[in-house]
Amino acid sequence: MRVIDAHVHTWTREIISQKDIEARRIAAEREGIEPQLDSPIETLQAAMNEADIERAVILPIDSGLNQEMPLTMKEKTDWHADEVDGNSNLLTFVGLDPRRGKEGLEELERAIKEKKCGGWKMYPPNGFYPDNEEFYPYYELCSELDVPIVIHQGFTSRFKHIKYGRPVHVDSVAVDFPNLKIVLAHVGVPWVDEALSIASKNPNVSVDVSGWQIFASRTPDRVFSMIADAKLVRVFPNRVIWGSDFPLFEQAMPLKEWRDFFANLQMPDSLLEKGYPQVSQDEIEAVMWKNAARLFFGENP
Repeated sequence: MRVIDAHVHTWTREIISQKDIEARRIAAEREGIEPQLDSPIETLQAAMNEADIERAVILPIDSGLNQEMPLTMKEKTDWHADEVDGNSNLLTFVGLDPRRGKEGLEELERAIKEKKCGGWKMYPPNGFYPDNEEFYPYYELCSELDVPIVIHQGFTSRFKHIKYGRPVHVDSVAVDFPNLKIVLAHVGVPWVDEALSIASKNPNVSVDVSGWQIFASRTPDRVFSMIADAKLVRVFPNRVIWGSDFPLFEQAMPLKEWRDFFANLQMPDSLLEKGYPQVSQDEIEAVMWKNAARLFFGENP
């Protein structure tokens, strides 16, 4: 089966903030593992090869307005664009905080047109709600350029604010920009029903399952129930996208295991007995690669 990982990250300790380094150390200590302070592109490619993943989408984060960053906004765009240059199996987005105003808007256009970034990654937990109308020029530009937006939703790391990650704050954006392609990352955990409801009513909204390894490794029934509900509201299969959030959940379930878990996903008898339908191989293929190929790579699989 072909596979596209639609949600990965790359960095080195030279380009992230001291606060992010500390947050990774705190998270690692809680899990009893070594902190992931470096995740260069070579590590990603090795993991992709081992897991038989064809392509991946890198999603940088702009934390420059609430943390002291080693790189400027433009330098960070260029760092990620340059690392994928010549790698046809990798696509990077541009990470931008829309509170940057006109300067950020100009950088968004430069990133898409000149640096060949494939879309915009937004990270509301840095301190803003996506439905602020001051950000509407960003949505207008993405609509004009026909590029998708991936919006972090739900859980976040230390020193950031989870309240800004509620999916309900994306609803008016989806309504006011019906041609804008929006992906709600992580299916909005812990607001899963809210994320699915917004995707269900707005045909321009999808969800990605990155980070759900934490449930697959410990309480897999939660994954099955989410997929069953997503199918019930007609979000699964055509607007559910597979991703990993690599390398952030390797301690819970390595990339290859997460790929195999989802590629072979079947509804358990306990859900079938309640009336939920079984999933088909064609539906799983849509999630594992076809939806991402269409949305991020402009293909018509």
